[in-house]
Amino acid sequence: MLTGFPVYLYFKNGNVYTGAEGGMRFRLATGRLGEGESERFRLLVTVWPGPWSLEHTAEEKYTRADFSPDQQGLDAAAAWLARQYDERRETWEDIPGILDCEPDR
Repeated sequence: MLTGFPVYLYFKNGNVYTGAEGGMRFRLATGRLGEGESERFRLLVTVWPGPWSLEHTAEEKYTRADFSPDQQGLDAAAAWLARQYDERRETWEDIPGILDCEPDR
C-alpha cells in the first residue's frame, strides 16, 4: 500500500507523480506557495475521491498539504497519504464506478 514513490530528485526536476489507492486518488508535485517575500518552494500533495481525474473533480473535494522540498518532505508526504487513506477509509471504499456517475466538471 502506498509504496514505490520516486526519490525526491524526480520532483526537483519538475515531474508530477499521480496514483491511486483504492478509491483515493493522489498527486505529488513541486510548486510555489505564497506571494512576494513570503513565497516558498514546497512539495505539494493533493488527494481526492475517484473515480475521476483531478481535472474532472470539484475542488471542494480536494484535500491538500505541503511539505519541505527534500527527501524528508517526501517521506512525510508518503506518511500523510497513508494517514489520509487509513483515517478516511470509508470515503475511499464508497466510490462509484466510472460508468455509474458523471464528472463534476
